[in-house]
Amino acid sequence: MSKHKHEHGKAPEGMQPENAQTKAQTQENQPFVPESEVQSRAEGQADSHAGAVNTPEAQLAAAKAEIEVLKAQLSELNDKYLRTLAEQVNFRKRVVKEKEEFQQYAVSTLLSDLIPVLDDFDRSLEAIVQNQNDTTKVIEGIRLIQKRLHDTLSNKYGLSRYEAKGVVFDPHLHEAMFSDQGDVPEPTVTQEFLPGYKLHNRVIRTAKVKVTMPANAGGAEPTAPEPQAKREEAAAPGAAPKEGAKENAKEDVQEDNKEGAPEDNAS
Repeated sequence: MSKHKHEHGKAPEGMQPENAQTKAQTQENQPFVPESEVQSRAEGQADSHAGAVNTPEAQLAAAKAEIEVLKAQLSELNDKYLRTLAEQVNFRKRVVKEKEEFQQYAVSTLLSDLIPVLDDFDRSLEAIVQNQNDTTKVIEGIRLIQKRLHDTLSNKYGLSRYEAKGVVFDPHLHEAMFSDQGDVPEPTVTQEFLPGYKLHNRVIRTAKVKVTMPANAGGAEPTAPEPQAKREEAAAPGAAPKEGAKENAKEDVQEDNKEGAPEDNAS
């Protein structure tokens, strides 16, 4: 195979001189063109091509093409903006609707737990009508309803009741309805009209209470007034120094006058 390729790749010996001779004759027949003329011809072709592009018709066509591209881009951006705006409006409407539904049905769980208590009250009223003379059972039934309601609110919802009587008055926990003075070192709750309630750690209703204030501000013991005689005796020693001071002032003035008299005579 290699021999055949080598033989095929070689040109016949008789043909090589003819090809060389043909090329030489072709070059002799072509006229000689200077290199500067070749360059000028190339530049002229380039200028003619640039002139064709810079013609008003070509510029107008290019501007129209660019305008069409910009219109397409603007239309695409406008569509994206409208879709985004519609999504935002729908999202706001959905949020408002969900909020309204949440507010309407937020207490549904609590109400479901309170309905059995209402049923207990209905049964208690029926029992009162049937047994009007037996108040003991009525009282026991009401207490059971109260306990059930308290346990439901406390264990499931975190509602707790706090005592106020006998503790120091706290404006964050207590609301003073009345006040008086008594033998207490600091403001103290002495009577509770309505209990206070907390939801977990937050006060949702302050206790309505009566506050007893200390008889004296700060709880200090009062000091008895001194007798009038003692006050006069205490004031008497203070009068003598005042009179002595006046006499000493008079003596100082007299001495000054004596010292100044000779100077006047000498003059």
